[in-house]
Amino acid sequence: MFIFVFIESKMYSSDEDYFKLLAEKPSVIKNEGYLSISFIPPLLPHREEELRLLAKQYKHLTNNSLNFSRYATITGPTGSGKTTLAKRFGQILENVVKIKGFRFIYINCRIYKSPYLIFNVLLQKLNKNIPQRGYSVEELQHFFVKHLQQNKYKLLIVLDEIDYLVTRTGTDILYSLLRIGEISKDQYVSYIFIAKNTNFLKLLDTSTQSSFHSNHISLDRYSESDLIDIVRSRAELAFYKETVTDDAIRLIADIASKTGDARYAIELLWGAGHCCDNDNSPIVYPDHVRKAKSLIHPELRKEVVLTLSIHEKLTLLSILRKLKHTKNAYISTSDAISTYRLLCEEYGEHPRKHTQFWSYLNELSKQDIINCKLSGKGMKGKTTLISIPDAPLAFIEDVVLKSLTKNKNKGEISQRKEVGKNK
Repeated sequence: MFIFVFIESKMYSSDEDYFKLLAEKPSVIKNEGYLSISFIPPLLPHREEELRLLAKQYKHLTNNSLNFSRYATITGPTGSGKTTLAKRFGQILENVVKIKGFRFIYINCRIYKSPYLIFNVLLQKLNKNIPQRGYSVEELQHFFVKHLQQNKYKLLIVLDEIDYLVTRTGTDILYSLLRIGEISKDQYVSYIFIAKNTNFLKLLDTSTQSSFHSNHISLDRYSESDLIDIVRSRAELAFYKETVTDDAIRLIADIASKTGDARYAIELLWGAGHCCDNDNSPIVYPDHVRKAKSLIHPELRKEVVLTLSIHEKLTLLSILRKLKHTKNAYISTSDAISTYRLLCEEYGEHPRKHTQFWSYLNELSKQDIINCKLSGKGMKGKTTLISIPDAPLAFIEDVVLKSLTKNKNKGEISQRKEVGKNK
């Protein structure tokens, strides 16, 4: 180890040389893009039947003479392929449907987390520019319907994590979207709603519920054998030939089968590839998978942190910092607030008021990032205690800090406001 470090110190005369040589260093990974969560593979192992079912349900989109709406729900646990299934179906439709005005639109409701933002992004995706002034949701809906009528669009809209949006803002957005077909007879809009389960439907009226249940695709967790096929398929795309051992693939599937999470399996494959490169090994072995497992924490979805607002990230960072400093399992809300105010000063942000800070805590709790509970015996008075039980603090802190750095580089923090947050 000493010799290796010595060579490293002599090898690079500058940081630029180091990064240049790092970029030129051989890797077992041929194309890292195939390991991204946003990549949609051309084949979906063990989801072929569901893909054909969607094709049957939305067959009317290929027929220009038919003019009606249809909607379906896809449910299943994290990593069961809900988003990938819907996006791959959209890709196929875009290649097959030759009807003028057809558009496939995908929206993640965890990113666009209010009715205002939903209609705003729909208009943007249809290349409709809306002046930046305070329009209401009803006005944006009116612009949307009018734009559809003028251009005779035929849309299939996928609303991912719709359960999150309905829980957060209520059912009005669903009713608004479903009634668009009633408002205009010259166009049709069909929908696919993606959720973990159908619990959000209980908030709807009985007749609307029945419509959803009649077109429902429920995805089960992937089995170990399913995951072997998925990991092997992705390894063939992303890695050079014969650089990933069969034992490594089987170990990844074995680890991920505890939750049936394909996303976690692919992340383990990605991590194993990088551990292999760090060891200067030409082959990915099971031990590289074990190393990757120790560095990856499926309990925390990084994309959830990335979609938090700036002040939600600062709130989370304040909790992390205080927990690390005290080395306690819990901190009080007053401790979190005082640290939050210091962080706002550090980042040049105006601290929000107490009630707004509570809304940030509620949001983090809804996202399952933090746990909140009332204090019990042994503490004077009643206070809320905050904990982070599911992942190492240093790991989450690193994710939050990198995300805040991106916000700062984009100039979002210096604006001292959260655009569109309260729309």
